[in-house]
Amino acid sequence: MKSLPLLLLLISLSAWSNSCGSGSSAAGGGGGGDCNFQTGGNCTISMNGVTRKFVLHIPANFQPNKGALVVALHGSQGSGAQMETQSQLSVKADSVGFAVAYPTGLPSAQGHTLWSVYFNDFAFAGTPPDDVAFLRAMINAIQANVHPDAKKIYVAGFSIGGYMTHRAAVELSDLVAAVGVVEGAISAIAPSDSRTVPDAVAPVSVLILHGSADNAINYCGSSMAKSVLASQEQAFNYWAGPKANNCATLSTPNPLCDSAGNITSVSVKVATGCTSRAEVRFYKLVGATHQWYNVDLSNPPGTANAPYNSSFDSATGIVTNDILWNFFSSHPKP
Repeated sequence: MKSLPLLLLLISLSAWSNSCGSGSSAAGGGGGGDCNFQTGGNCTISMNGVTRKFVLHIPANFQPNKGALVVALHGSQGSGAQMETQSQLSVKADSVGFAVAYPTGLPSAQGHTLWSVYFNDFAFAGTPPDDVAFLRAMINAIQANVHPDAKKIYVAGFSIGGYMTHRAAVELSDLVAAVGVVEGAISAIAPSDSRTVPDAVAPVSVLILHGSADNAINYCGSSMAKSVLASQEQAFNYWAGPKANNCATLSTPNPLCDSAGNITSVSVKVATGCTSRAEVRFYKLVGATHQWYNVDLSNPPGTANAPYNSSFDSATGIVTNDILWNFFSSHPKP
């Protein structure tokens, strides 16, 4: 396992794309900006003198006040345009009719785009960016101009974007109904740092997909001289517990990771009976490495090219975007 600074910078993503055309002038968010909220494209928001960027995709079949908004967060060294290509969420959006916003993080001290997550303050030179405020301003601007259903605001993220998705679920859950974390963790912190993830602002449904062979963000976490990476069990317990959704029922009492830090046989764990009808759902992707998979995940036995979970079917969805959307669409805010 690499040290924390490298952990948060190690995913070098390819297939960069600028498939959306430039936006024309329209009302922005924060301290002004530029976006064509009719056709989508490349958008900006000015916050405290810093220009923040996002790509907005609005499908032709989007229905104002009925359609959902999904915010998709890229991994380390990525961008909004790159996340659109990697995730293929715009393809799913076109078939279903939800809008997608793909924001871009700011450069770290090393010059790589990152998100300000729990707890990587040192990754940025000087004061880390307020990415929570940026996401809130972006969502509010889209809400005011595109008019998605306020009960159907969702966030999904990969890798460091998965970390940021956890943070958005904690601090933006007054706006966000549900989130989907793909190969992320809830926190990574120096051993001497005593901070803990704060209480969630409001109940929020949480879906987590994590590969059993992910060597970039270890399934069962890690403890090293420079950093302690939270496990998937710790993330699940946070969301099911009193700091977040205060869920009454677990599908199994067995942990995702044993006391020695090894992955257990549990492949699905679900918390229900949560506050405001929230739900917490975890799926182990058998064989999966550190990738966003756009392949059938329902075929055994599970390999690095084609991971597997026996619970995936037509109801849950069998590819990542279907699994995410089926979870989102069944968990709007009450």
